[in-house]
Amino acid sequence: MEIKLKGLKKHYGTLHAVEDVSLDIPSNKIYGIIGKSGAGKSTLVRLISMLEKPDSGEVYYDDKRVDSLSKKELIEERRKIGMIFQTFNLLSSRNAWKNIAYPMEICGMKKDYIKSRVDELLEIVGLSGRGDAPISTLSGGQKQRVAIARALAIQPEILFCDEATSALDPQTTRSILALLKEIQAKMNLTVVMITHQMEVVRDACDCVAVLDQGRIVEEGVVSEIFAHPKHDVTKDFLSSVTNMQESVIRWSQETGHYTLRFRGKSTDEPILSEVSNKTGALFNIRAAGVQNVDGEEMGVMALDIGPDIDTVRRAIECLVNRGVIVEEEGGMR
Repeated sequence: MEIKLKGLKKHYGTLHAVEDVSLDIPSNKIYGIIGKSGAGKSTLVRLISMLEKPDSGEVYYDDKRVDSLSKKELIEERRKIGMIFQTFNLLSSRNAWKNIAYPMEICGMKKDYIKSRVDELLEIVGLSGRGDAPISTLSGGQKQRVAIARALAIQPEILFCDEATSALDPQTTRSILALLKEIQAKMNLTVVMITHQMEVVRDACDCVAVLDQGRIVEEGVVSEIFAHPKHDVTKDFLSSVTNMQESVIRWSQETGHYTLRFRGKSTDEPILSEVSNKTGALFNIRAAGVQNVDGEEMGVMALDIGPDIDTVRRAIECLVNRGVIVEEEGGMR
């Protein structure tokens, strides 16, 4: 299901939580919305999922406007939605099986169907045989798997993930993201992933919108955003990802005056050596690494260039001609 937002605004007194947001979220994709604390992410997801009404603007599911529906119509439309939260929101009085069954019981589905559906979902999320487990005995990752199964119980067309991996360790986060990608592909879901973690966008999303102070400041295909970020907020998010030990090796605490971004085949080519031989430029590399973004290799390097201004200018020109993106003044912290 495609989601369209047109000019959404939501104010709380003098706080402009969401300010004129327009987005096209494609069907059958994982779409990330990333922003720092206070950027308006939680408010935006509440507007998209019809938990709150916007002060102005419109929300469409496919070609149907949903922000102006009556209470009865809203109840029906919300059955197309599944929600996953950071804190799991599971019922501690119920075991895993009964938590997953709960939304189907609310909808009045038959017991035989509920039983077969819960068993199917437990297998999908990798918890076969754990249906009787009390919630208190499950790990954080297992709790989130139960929450995912519960969100899928009534076969939604849209799945909202609001900081779904923020409470998990990195290894568990990767396993949950892999599970969500697998589920999305099998069930043809539209997944909207709200996060403040760029590594979540890198590892799971097809497209991303960057939110800052209630406004969308940048959006596009994830590989394009990683290869050529335009807004300072996006660059700041990327600097946090490229500072991770798993992808970048750093041997200097200095940031370097330049950040170079390589894409695809250029990550394997001796571009710096070629540029140095051609221009006489000297490169002092502070940090470098390669990470995989949506199946494509993305290289990043923090460095200084010398020895003089004219040589630096020629070196940058050569780098750009080779398809390298050059950012000045420590884009990689």
